[in-house]
Amino acid sequence: MSYTVESLFLVGIRQFLSMFEMSAKNSNELIERYEQMLNGAASYYFDTDEIDEISDYYESKGQLPKSLNAIEFGLKLHPDNEGLKLKQARYLLYLDRAEEAKKIMSKLADYSPDATLVRAELLFIDSRIEEAHALMLSLLDSDDIREDICFDAMDIYADYDYFDELLEFVAKAETVLPDSKDLLREIAAICEERMEYEQAVVFYNKLIDKDPYSLSDWFSLAKVEALLKHYDKAIEACDFALAVKENDESILSFKGYCYYDSGQYEKAIDQFMEYAAVTKDKSVAYELIGECYIKKNDFDNALAFFHRALDLDPANSNICYQLATCYYDLGRLKEAIVYLQDTLSLDERDDEAHSFLGEILLKEGDYDRAYRHLTRSLELNQDDKETLRLKGEACLHLEYYGEAAEAFESVLQTDAYDLASRFNLVVAYARNGNEAEAERQIAIIDNMSHTFDFGDLPREEQQQWAHVQEAIQSLKDFLLKNIDPASNRDNFS
Repeated sequence: MSYTVESLFLVGIRQFLSMFEMSAKNSNELIERYEQMLNGAASYYFDTDEIDEISDYYESKGQLPKSLNAIEFGLKLHPDNEGLKLKQARYLLYLDRAEEAKKIMSKLADYSPDATLVRAELLFIDSRIEEAHALMLSLLDSDDIREDICFDAMDIYADYDYFDELLEFVAKAETVLPDSKDLLREIAAICEERMEYEQAVVFYNKLIDKDPYSLSDWFSLAKVEALLKHYDKAIEACDFALAVKENDESILSFKGYCYYDSGQYEKAIDQFMEYAAVTKDKSVAYELIGECYIKKNDFDNALAFFHRALDLDPANSNICYQLATCYYDLGRLKEAIVYLQDTLSLDERDDEAHSFLGEILLKEGDYDRAYRHLTRSLELNQDDKETLRLKGEACLHLEYYGEAAEAFESVLQTDAYDLASRFNLVVAYARNGNEAEAERQIAIIDNMSHTFDFGDLPREEQQQWAHVQEAIQSLKDFLLKNIDPASNRDNFS
């Protein structure tokens, strides 16, 4: 029988899948036999390779205690097997039983790379850093050093936070491995995780020197440079990446973000337009362009692009919210209310939309609805100071004075020098018939005005405090006129 090249390939694939299925079946049967033995349902013998496979199975499931139990069972059958003893020590180490692992390793005549890693980690645990590091470096003197051993060593350095030693290990490993690119990507990722961005740049540049056509490395370099706020360098890296792969959507959009974050909004618009020309998800591009126009205070153009985005993605609550902000900034409050309602119809749990809508309704004098939305916002995000302040104002209008006082007290717990909330708190207590607490709050304001240096406050708040005595007197006059019976007038004199 003759075979074409294609049919030979398919035969090979079928043979591989058959072997894989057979291996999986044999593995399942092995685990089944082992677990039957544990349950006392049968008695079986297992050779060392089978014990190895059983322990690996449980390790792959993240069940390390079961892996250790399998190895310890295997050692009862094969008490002198050094491979099982090494594995036992490794599992003990993983399970934070370092002293037991140390006893095993002290008697083990195994100096393989895997054993060296265990010994080095035990030294790190004992804070014998120089010895551990020297042992790690000795791994790289072997002619048959493997990449996976280097990765395991890097994990140990990272776990125990010996970053300088890790860098030295990688520098030496780079010179002895036939291909160090994966190693360099791993150390670059570790640097990013540690926010050592300058060092990550070094490694990505090394990778690019090794392979100038690596799209992923150019893109990674761009992202790290952006994190460092080196936007010109990030944009340059994006350009090199685009030279490797023209019209790559991820890089086109990221380049736009770099222009946006660096305040180059006109260039960002051009970049996102270029992105819009190639992407299928044009609504995202139009939304980004709209955000750029907001930064330029060009709300009419922002509205145009947000509407184009919403036409393509009508279920997008964020676009509705963006439209509401545009209409609000243009003073078109009715349209802002409509799009905030649309936002909430799509995402009722958007606390910012509830708060924003409550703020607008408060300005419009619709206090009942404002109160409901502000209350709902605080149910979703109870610590938002501005929403608490707005709710307090709504409560004053609705004559919910006790609730107003609670809201302003909460605001002042996080910002004791919020003068407007201090005065509103006085009004809330006084209106609620608690003249003593109102008087105490006025005394607090008076005392603060004489003892606190307001130089660190925003200019607007500084100006408020500069005229606080006049404000206190005005408040007293208001309280005397509108709240206090004649018998209590002395309290505010």
